[in-house]
Amino acid sequence: MPDAFDQLIRDVARLSASAVVGAVDDEENATKLAYSEFGTRTAPPRPTLSAATDRLARPINDAIKRRVVAVLSAQRTMTGETILGEVGGMLAEEVRDAIDGNTAPALAPSTLAARRRRGNFSARTLVDTGKMRLAIKVDTKPGASAEWPDDGDMVD
Repeated sequence: MPDAFDQLIRDVARLSASAVVGAVDDEENATKLAYSEFGTRTAPPRPTLSAATDRLARPINDAIKRRVVAVLSAQRTMTGETILGEVGGMLAEEVRDAIDGNTAPALAPSTLAARRRRGNFSARTLVDTGKMRLAIKVDTKPGASAEWPDDGDMVD
């Protein structure tokens, strides 16, 4: 019969996981998200993912810590994948809110004119069709060394 230490070892082993928040499995919207983060030759940067992550770094760490402590103190039974899924979901919602937040700078007159020609009279930045916002998701995997697809285009 396993003792409390054996159970603790099993619980700690189940905490290993990885998570990604972004336009997961959606190359078109991942590209749009990257353009908004870093800008392009003709559009200024309007960071949303990095801004939300930077702003929430401490609350994210605190949320993870609370859940891990709950597991280790036998108050909850969760895997690392579940923990990161919950916390990643909170971050994803903040990113969607940031996209909705009309991130400065304002749209160029040429962008506004192009939108009007398509019947869109909104001056909100980052939200033209709403598809990029809807593409923000969380993907989790068990294990700290989970491999994520990377074609090498993004710089660390």
